[in-house]
Amino acid sequence: MSAKEDALAEIVSAIRRHNLKLDDIAAALKNGPEFKAAESSSIIARLFGYIGGILVISGFAIYIGMQWDHIDALGRIMLTLGVGFSAFILALVCSFDARLERAATPIFLLAACLESGGILVMLKEFSHGGDPAYGLLFLHFAMALQQGLAFYNRQRTALAFTTIYFTLGFFAVAFDLLHVPAYQIGLVIGFSLVCIGWSLGQSRHRALAGLIYFVGSIMFIATAWDKLDNTAFEPLLLALSCGTIFLSVVARSGTLLLVGTCALIGYIGNFMYDHFRNDLAGPIGLILAGVLLIGIGALAMRINNKYIRGTR
Repeated sequence: MSAKEDALAEIVSAIRRHNLKLDDIAAALKNGPEFKAAESSSIIARLFGYIGGILVISGFAIYIGMQWDHIDALGRIMLTLGVGFSAFILALVCSFDARLERAATPIFLLAACLESGGILVMLKEFSHGGDPAYGLLFLHFAMALQQGLAFYNRQRTALAFTTIYFTLGFFAVAFDLLHVPAYQIGLVIGFSLVCIGWSLGQSRHRALAGLIYFVGSIMFIATAWDKLDNTAFEPLLLALSCGTIFLSVVARSGTLLLVGTCALIGYIGNFMYDHFRNDLAGPIGLILAGVLLIGIGALAMRINNKYIRGTR
């Protein structure tokens, strides 16, 4: 499905979900004074709602922090894990109601933070020593399972983010417990994130793809740089940087283009500093090579448009 078709499907889904009429849509597209007034009031109400919610949560958190030492173990668990699970149920309920759907995303994220913190509190209260990594493994497994099932049912971008986060956290802790070398963990997780970003970019959750691309590509390139720098395989970093730029064109991702460009500039700068520190031939050669590549690219585009695609 193309991006246009996917957008049309989302629009049709929103129209059916909110029972919109063609007259309502036409009036909104005309951008009349009534629609502008309603839009402005909606933004103001949402702004004050967000600020009010933040103040309530901040006050609640500060109060709990002040009384934390006077609360027993069960009370601490109920105030963290219990409240978090209740918030998760509330977010699920909101996701089924079109009037409260916008509130579901921040509540899902808040619930994930409270539940993960609550699991840590529970493990701390009832654990009897041992390796804390196993507790983190349990935390990430339980949260990934819950968030994954909720995402499968509701297909919300916020749940996709939390599912990816806790799943990768689980594998990172598991690899560490299995004594997998750190560079292998970085390469595997970084590459996995880039693949996940590609999948998200082809779905309705493409808004999340940029963040996933950014974290995954930086993790993969940084790990490869740390492993290959000052070795016989250092030229592979140049291929990796160019490959990232090529992937950015295919995936139409500005994030990948930014990371690939920074990696390429970093590699060239490091290479020039090591081999042409006091020689002007290096930077002059780079300028000439860059101009030549730009000319070749422009010529290839003209050939493609004139002889391959058949356009002028």
